[in-house]
Amino acid sequence: MILPDTQFPLHDPILTRKLAEFVWDYQPDAVAHVGDLTDSSELGRWVRGLRGQFSGGLEGGFQQTRDWLAYVRKGYDGPFHLSRANHDDRLENAIERYLPELAGLTIKGHVLNIENALDFDGFGVTYHRDYYELAPGWLLTHGDWGSLSSIPGNTALLQARQLGKSVVCGHTHRAGLVAGPLTSNHQSVEVMGMEVGHAMDQRQATYLKGGKNSWHHAFGILRVERGNKKKARVYPEVVMVQSDYSFMVDGQRWKGER
Repeated sequence: MILPDTQFPLHDPILTRKLAEFVWDYQPDAVAHVGDLTDSSELGRWVRGLRGQFSGGLEGGFQQTRDWLAYVRKGYDGPFHLSRANHDDRLENAIERYLPELAGLTIKGHVLNIENALDFDGFGVTYHRDYYELAPGWLLTHGDWGSLSSIPGNTALLQARQLGKSVVCGHTHRAGLVAGPLTSNHQSVEVMGMEVGHAMDQRQATYLKGGKNSWHHAFGILRVERGNKKKARVYPEVVMVQSDYSFMVDGQRWKGER
C-alpha cells in the first residue's frame, strides 16, 4: 500500500485516520509513504525572516506526526517504508544553511536529523534517502528529483523513462497512472508512472490562489503476482478517495463520513 503526502500538521485529520484504519483492515505486506510526511512550514525558505518562521509550531507538527505513526502501529506491525522528500528535508537543510554549527550535534547520543526527531527507529520506519525498489521493477521516490508535469502520472513517468524502471511518487498532489515505452538495448520496454495524490487539508494550503487546484485525495496499491517464475508481474492501482472519504478496494466499499 502506498500512502500519499500527509504534510502534518496541514493534514486532513479524517483522511489520515481512515488511511491508518484501512491499513489495519487490509494488512498489506508492506506500507510505503512517498514522503512529505511533515510540512515543516517553519523551516521553509518562503517564511524565512517572516512571522511564519517564529510561530513556534514545529514541535507541535512533529508531535502530531508521531501520534499518527503510533496510531498506524496500533493495528499494523509490518514493514513501513518512507521516502525522503523536500518538506522532510527542511530540518537538515535549515541546519546546513543557517546553523551549520549544529551539524553533527548529538542529543542523548542521537544526531539532530529527521529520523531521530520523529523517532523512526521507535516506530519501525525505514527511511530511504535514495530511490528504493519497493516491488520488482518499481521504484519508490518522492517526485521532486526530476521534471514536473501538470498531467497526473506524467511526472512519475518522466522519471521512470530516465531510470529505466517504473516509478511511484507523490509531490504533485495529483493522482494518476500512465504507461509509456522505454527504448533500451534496441528493445521496447514498457514502464509506468503512478502518482498517489495527497492527504492534506486543502483549506490550509493558503498558497493556492482562490483554493483552486487539480489535486486529488488518493492512495495507491501495488499487487505482486508471486507465482510467475520468469518475471514477477506488478499490478498498480490508484484508489481515489471521494469527497465523503469513501473509497473502493477489491470490490469492497469503505464507508465515508459526513
